[in-house]
Amino acid sequence: MSNIGPAAYTLSLFTCLITSSFFLMAEEPPKEGVTLDNVYITGGKDSISRKPGSATLIDDIALESFEYTDIHRVLNAVPGVNLQEEDGYGLRPNIGLRGTSPERSKKITVMEDGILSGPAPYSAPAAYYFPNISRMGGVEVFKGPSTIQYGPATVGGAINLVSRAIPYSATGELDVQYGSHDFQRYNAYYGEQIDNVGYLIEGLRVSAGGFKELDGKSKQTGFVRNDINLKSSWQVLGASSHLFQMKLGYADEDSNETYLGLTRDDFDNNPYRRYSASQLDNTEWQHQQIQLSHQFENDNIVISSDVYRNNFTRDWFKVNNFKNSSVSLQNVLEDPDNTIYDDYYNVLTGDAASTPGQELLIGNNGRTYISQGVQTRINSSFDWVSTKHEIEVGLRYHQDEVKRLHTEQDYNTLVGGALQAVDGTFKTTTDNEADSRALAIYIQDEISFSDTTVTMGARHENIVSTKTTYGNTTGIKEQKDTIEQSILLPGIGVYSQLSQDVGVLAGIYKGFTAATAGGSGNIEPELSTNYELGTRFSGNFGKSEVIAFLNDYSQFSGTCSFAQGSCDSSATGVQQNAGSAIVAGVEASWNNEIIMSAYLIPMSLSYTYSYGEFGEDFVDSTGAFGKKGQKIEKGYRIGYLPEHRLNAQVGITEGDWKVNTSLLYQSETRNIPGIGSIAKADLVEAHMIVDISASYQYMTDLQFYSTLDNLLDEQYIAGVKPYGFRPGKPRSINVGAKYSF
Repeated sequence: MSNIGPAAYTLSLFTCLITSSFFLMAEEPPKEGVTLDNVYITGGKDSISRKPGSATLIDDIALESFEYTDIHRVLNAVPGVNLQEEDGYGLRPNIGLRGTSPERSKKITVMEDGILSGPAPYSAPAAYYFPNISRMGGVEVFKGPSTIQYGPATVGGAINLVSRAIPYSATGELDVQYGSHDFQRYNAYYGEQIDNVGYLIEGLRVSAGGFKELDGKSKQTGFVRNDINLKSSWQVLGASSHLFQMKLGYADEDSNETYLGLTRDDFDNNPYRRYSASQLDNTEWQHQQIQLSHQFENDNIVISSDVYRNNFTRDWFKVNNFKNSSVSLQNVLEDPDNTIYDDYYNVLTGDAASTPGQELLIGNNGRTYISQGVQTRINSSFDWVSTKHEIEVGLRYHQDEVKRLHTEQDYNTLVGGALQAVDGTFKTTTDNEADSRALAIYIQDEISFSDTTVTMGARHENIVSTKTTYGNTTGIKEQKDTIEQSILLPGIGVYSQLSQDVGVLAGIYKGFTAATAGGSGNIEPELSTNYELGTRFSGNFGKSEVIAFLNDYSQFSGTCSFAQGSCDSSATGVQQNAGSAIVAGVEASWNNEIIMSAYLIPMSLSYTYSYGEFGEDFVDSTGAFGKKGQKIEKGYRIGYLPEHRLNAQVGITEGDWKVNTSLLYQSETRNIPGIGSIAKADLVEAHMIVDISASYQYMTDLQFYSTLDNLLDEQYIAGVKPYGFRPGKPRSINVGAKYSF
């Protein structure tokens, strides 16, 4: 037994489960089939209200209220979420939970149907791929002690996207939407169950011409996305039941997006401008997924097993810098009035031809990712003495890898802003690959007695990560770094129903984010001890929840990426430790429905207060926390963490009409760490966004709808990283129709 590796042992276990299922099926008589509803990890809204820890479920009805295609706008209604917009369409989301860095959602666990969806969650956790929200039937957000079930990142929390379920009877829908900036969405699906066999096929195409305008160019700045998915199922029912499911998916994107923003003055004059230097910037990616699942269930045990693989390849062609290494894009955009940078600024805008040293370095950040594994979850329940126990045991073996091949070439800017490649300047800037293999095991016992539930659990992760670096000119292996991590993460949460209307909760658990191989010095994983204390109310006034949280970091870390602007090619994916830090805050939510005559009025509020600061002095040597070379002192506030986020939603339904309104307020935040008042060059100002949607059910099978995002046409800063100020989406009007059959 000692010679069997963890991968072989786990695969053998899964094979045994599948094989035994076939033997059991041969002896079981079939019985009537059942509807394949969405399976929520939370257990649904009723279960959430009794859980220790914070969990939010956004179901299909809530998703259809505003017809959002941007996950940022969907998550605005969730307390404890901190977001950084980037392109206005949510193509590459930046999501943080309870103060974790939102940059590329790399500090949270992102799943689709309970399976890790990031391109390489351990080796390169930055989520450059994110599933399309338009094909989802629900979104679940977890924070608190229950997070330890859903690693590898457990400090802030986890998000699970629930794909559309296979319908029981023959059902289909065609959804067509058109709007501002040539926005188009075509979504169609059809599925059914025939006896014990079911299927669902879905196609999605989303595109836009873009709301930014290139200097002197007619080229569009938008994107095109395609997404095709097939689900199939086979049920065998008897004394025990079996459900086999297969999911296949393909998605791609072609977008003319850029990292290049504007100077502050140019942003104030026209936030939707784009410099001509970014005219060649383009991203193309392809994603394939396969998932095989089996669920066995009898009277008191459920065994769920999955085998999965995700492939992701991307090419990102974009402006990187100037050839003169002493002048950076960041220098020019921060201080364009400096006479040293005048000519460089004119090169960016296309107002002057480049001279030697002013050539633009434009490169392709090509990467290939693989993420694959096998996992099994066993659920059982029993009564002991006067307590009820709900036991869950999980096992996952996961392997992922990333191969980076970044290249670069010199481009001259001609009079009028055209770009011309300089022959013979093509070179490789980054050539490395990283690989991780992780065995994760967790156990959780939910103990219920009287009106109290105590949840105790522990997660163990054993991770071996390697990074191999090759010479940029020789292609010969120069260095190989290996790091092994083994960590036990305990947690406990308590929920007690004090009265019919009032309940209290408390929890403490160990948070963890894995270290990446290849860093300089003694790189340690990110570790924290997390606390929460809260209460829930329910009654005629609706339901509400207030939770205070504290994440006490013994080791706070960041990872360098191009999205941060000051990161060198050689430092991509390199981790830096910052020592101790704290993030604290309060999450509050309330919802209610009022019936007035023939009107139904749903209302909801969510509010988050956040505070985060560094606990030690250090120098940000890579730019992982804000700005390369910045001296960060104890007490400096963490960047991109607004103190206040408030979302209010009000709807009204009367007969076949529905109208919904959403208001988001976010207070000012800082671009880089600091303390006191925020300099204008680093300020992301407070803003308020109002969205409205309306729908009319014309016939049983036909619905017309319209959405209006950013009703007040607020011109606001979405971010300052990596290179200059970039805007949020302006006022956009869309109209659509759904036909069900």
